[in-house]
Amino acid sequence: MIITITLNPAIDRTLIIDEPIEFGTVNSVSQSFVEVGGRGINVSRAIRALGGESVAMGFTGGNNGRSLKNGLTSLGIHHDFTDVAGETRVNTQLVHPDGSHTDLNEPGTVVTDEDYLRFIEKLKLYLDPHNLFVLCGRVPPGMKLKQYLKIIKIIKKAGCPLLVDCDGATLSSVLPCKPDFIKPNTTELAKLTGLPRTHDPEEALEHVLPLREQGAQTICASLGPNGAIFVFPNETPLYMVADAGPADKSAVGSGDAMVGAIAHAYNQGMSNEELAKFAVAMGTASAKLPGTQMATMKEAYGVYETIKVYTM
Repeated sequence: MIITITLNPAIDRTLIIDEPIEFGTVNSVSQSFVEVGGRGINVSRAIRALGGESVAMGFTGGNNGRSLKNGLTSLGIHHDFTDVAGETRVNTQLVHPDGSHTDLNEPGTVVTDEDYLRFIEKLKLYLDPHNLFVLCGRVPPGMKLKQYLKIIKIIKKAGCPLLVDCDGATLSSVLPCKPDFIKPNTTELAKLTGLPRTHDPEEALEHVLPLREQGAQTICASLGPNGAIFVFPNETPLYMVADAGPADKSAVGSGDAMVGAIAHAYNQGMSNEELAKFAVAMGTASAKLPGTQMATMKEAYGVYETIKVYTM
């Protein structure tokens, strides 16, 4: 079973505009999409789109929280959230005419120590070494970093495989806990290493390799339209890139789609190379869809056939 943890979930609102924004005046939106969101929830959505199953965990609050849980239920995604006071946040993505996007993310509701302890009690019910945990997103307001790291330590102590996808500043604290997978993007990798942001696979590999010594086991560094590099234990690093053209609609959520594909592929027992190709295919296919829509297995395999694999 795959357990996704989104400590600070959201309702995602995506607005697509056909003309450059003019500040201080009225702008028209050509399309809008409202979806349940937050990194881990997007991962669960990707797993579901691929025909897999997961249980989504985290914190929800208020009417937005109820809407989020109802949305997951309607998608056929199992969930077991811890309810807190306040309102689950709403995040807004503005997709510009050139395909780039501007994110306006609310901070989220405060998580108290009591809320945290109730979540830990739920978490313990899923501590089975056969369960893969995916911990995604930011630490919510009110939660201390040591509490976040305790979640990781509890999961690792139980012998469960763990994939962590969080911002670079938090990831630097996570590495000594030896997560089984991490998936930094170019921005997160730059924050994590203190080196310039790069989309070049050779440069990115130089930035990634020292992370193995700091505790990371398997690393997927996503490079946007330039594909991704994968570093597996005791194997030659791989560079994957799809020959499927640029994002047609929006790259919002494509990184989460990659994480979902990695989790699903791992759960299905795929080889490391298959897992890597599948992840890049899913991320690329999802970037061709509007909003944070997730590609289906058929759409992902359409891209899978175009992927070029290079050893590094």
